[in-house]
Amino acid sequence: MVREQRLVFGEVAELYDKARPTYPPPLIDHLGALAGPGGRALDVGCGTGKATVLLAERGLRGVGLEPDPEMAAVARRNLAPFPAWSVATGDFEEYGAGRPAGTGGAAAAAAAAGAAAAAAAGDFDLLTSAQAWHWLDPERRFQQAAQLLRSGGWLALFWNRTADDSSAVRRDVDAVYAELFPGLSHHGTLTAGRPPAGSPPADAGFDDPVWRVFPWVRRYTTSEWTDLAQTHSDHRMLAADQRRILLDRLSAVIDGHGGIYDHPYNCWLWTARRR
Repeated sequence: MVREQRLVFGEVAELYDKARPTYPPPLIDHLGALAGPGGRALDVGCGTGKATVLLAERGLRGVGLEPDPEMAAVARRNLAPFPAWSVATGDFEEYGAGRPAGTGGAAAAAAAAGAAAAAAAGDFDLLTSAQAWHWLDPERRFQQAAQLLRSGGWLALFWNRTADDSSAVRRDVDAVYAELFPGLSHHGTLTAGRPPAGSPPADAGFDDPVWRVFPWVRRYTTSEWTDLAQTHSDHRMLAADQRRILLDRLSAVIDGHGGIYDHPYNCWLWTARRR
């Protein structure tokens, strides 16, 4: 069976939920302000709900959309305290067309049907995608987002990326990748620099986009860092023995620096308003 890279996260859904970093509070506050009090959001590629739960905690209502059933199951569990949210399983490019994506259970199916009706009407105030926009069809994603958003609604795309770091632990981590797997994204996370968000076509109906950057730092222990490394898709595509060698070497590096890595992030946010 051929493994599709965009779906390998479900192999380690629980580890993904445990190990992946969160998002800085000022970013989430900004998204809540864009949606407005009680705003309705669609979180595309929601994974296990890392960002979705934060939106729910800000009082937003909505739907998390996730193509992988294992990841979606964890998201439903995490969103259980928020009855104004449901999780649909399916591809973004097909969302809102025909039958609603499955959500599991009669109550959840009813919620999905209501979400699909809202989607058809372009009823979302905010459409978010955290770490997932690059997995979507570049020929369709902006047009689909425009159809799902109301006039005046916002498309918000964001990614945690490695920030500049000249620390000794960072240099030693780099050296491991350079020696073993130079083609992998270094540091067990996405690479540095502004993400490739793409540009909406002129007829998609979006105003000019705006970039913002939210810097923050996450402290990792050795085990937390190697857990994180195992959740990245290119690392998952390695053979098991190769991945084990990499993880052992990364463990030795972090342990050699006292078992702690204060990893700096830039969370990049791209926003555009639908006219």
